[in-house]
Amino acid sequence: MFPLHIWLPDAMEGPTPVSALIHAATMVVAGVYLVARMFPLFIVYAPDVLHITAYVGAFTALYAAVVACVQSDIKRVLAFSTISQIGFMIVALGVCTSADPHEGGLGYMASMFHLFTHAMFKALLFLGAGCIIHAVHSNEMSAMGGLRKYMPVTHITFLIACLSIAGIWPLSGFFSKDEILTACFRFSPVMGVVMTFIAGLTAFYMARLYWCIFWGKENKELHREHRPHEAPLTMTIPLIFLAAVTLVAGWIPFGEFVSSNGQAYHIHIDWSVASVSLCTAVIGIALATWMYMREDRTVADSLAVRFSGLHKAAYHRFYIDEIYQFITHRIIFAHISTPIAWFDRHIVDGFMNLLAAVTNKVSWAIRQMQSGYVQKYAIWFLGGALCLAIVLMLM
Repeated sequence: MFPLHIWLPDAMEGPTPVSALIHAATMVVAGVYLVARMFPLFIVYAPDVLHITAYVGAFTALYAAVVACVQSDIKRVLAFSTISQIGFMIVALGVCTSADPHEGGLGYMASMFHLFTHAMFKALLFLGAGCIIHAVHSNEMSAMGGLRKYMPVTHITFLIACLSIAGIWPLSGFFSKDEILTACFRFSPVMGVVMTFIAGLTAFYMARLYWCIFWGKENKELHREHRPHEAPLTMTIPLIFLAAVTLVAGWIPFGEFVSSNGQAYHIHIDWSVASVSLCTAVIGIALATWMYMREDRTVADSLAVRFSGLHKAAYHRFYIDEIYQFITHRIIFAHISTPIAWFDRHIVDGFMNLLAAVTNKVSWAIRQMQSGYVQKYAIWFLGGALCLAIVLMLM
């Protein structure tokens, strides 16, 4: 969650299968799982704290979605997409007002349902991104474009994943996201509208990613040097399997198995919510199609120029990384860590070195007391006894 999200995009420097595993398994959703496991305590003893997590999750989802709209690195788009989707899961948990899924606990089931479906299509997206990077030897979308004719299997499976995360019926992402939005509208109309808007942004940036990779203007000069090609079966078979799972996972009666109080919950689509979210997703996809499908991206380029300040800030992730860098290096390291280090070296270490030096000098001065001569031992014994007698007499 914002602002502790900055590690995730940087973790994308690793191999793509590792990224797929990180995003599909429990690592990035460990916080969601923790809140879900502690849900009975939250809902009974700290419901207000639970609602605060919903607001933090909503802001995180919005922030990450806006940043994803302008990123040029394919893996960074997917990384910020994951941050946004985790925000959806946290919001779903935070809008719960009771443990009964039929009353105010729908969000719990919806969050776990989306965690389940998200693992499928996000693993598919990252493995598809790995095939694309393997084909063009670059993470930048400027090195792509027109890849649909070179990579048909990757093209179709990637499209399925994009439509699923966008919330298009009948793919799995539609069902889990619809339940989240339904829970949000039950909690607050404002929260429902905000999350529906973020869902539209999700559809927009995923459609932008799809059009820029598989359509748009082909980088022919680069493709002459590294001719794109479909990935081998060892890479495409997992894509086909995950695409098949993405197609059917939403139809699983998830509420029959997982709910906030253990009671079965029969999932039913609230079309008053689903129709709005579906139309919002279609609008987002249509807008991205209008801006990025054609080879000449005059509309996108003109908007980037017109709103250059916002575009630049979003591209640089609103300078959160730079703020962290400034705080850690210019403030903590320079004005806190450096004085502490000086104090440790000169005061703490100096005092310990002083004790060692004094001990060494004293021991060197009294070394004759342990000379091994009986006569000297007798002198020291008598001298000590005499001094002790004098002290006792004076007292």
